[in-house]
Amino acid sequence: MIKINLLPPGQIKRIKMMVLYQNAISSVLILFLMFLSLIVVLASFLTLLNFKYFIFEKSINEEQAKVVQTESIKTIQKRVKELNDDLSLIKKIQDTKSDLYGILDKVNEELFGGVKIYTLEIDKESKLISVTGNSLLRGNLVAIRNILKNNPHYKEVDFPFSNLANPRDINFRFSFTYTP
Repeated sequence: MIKINLLPPGQIKRIKMMVLYQNAISSVLILFLMFLSLIVVLASFLTLLNFKYFIFEKSINEEQAKVVQTESIKTIQKRVKELNDDLSLIKKIQDTKSDLYGILDKVNEELFGGVKIYTLEIDKESKLISVTGNSLLRGNLVAIRNILKNNPHYKEVDFPFSNLANPRDINFRFSFTYTP
């Protein structure tokens, strides 16, 4: 088969150029679409990686929180153990206490109804007790004075008469030794 081209050579050249131009445009368009597809694929991949990163970061933060919480619990447990040890020591000291607590309980029970005590000084060795305070009525101080004078456990009572000078709102001081 023979091909006969009836077109003038200028037009053939134009057609070849147009075909070449269309091929170039098509190639550029195909390359652009491939590049765009590559960008979409890479963007999807980066989005997926970013999503995985956030999941891993959340997991790491949760684990760190657990570690911090565990360390916090261990610190609290250590502090509780230390406090328990301190309480055990205090209990041991209280079990081997002197008569001081018994003296305080007995003196408070017998003497200090109806008065306010400001200071209470106790010399542990000599068992000398010094008291200052306030009484609304003279009768409360008279009762305390009678208890101190009549009870054999209270010795060397120093109860000044100036404590009984006023009938109401009396500031007082006295001292005594306690013998069990």
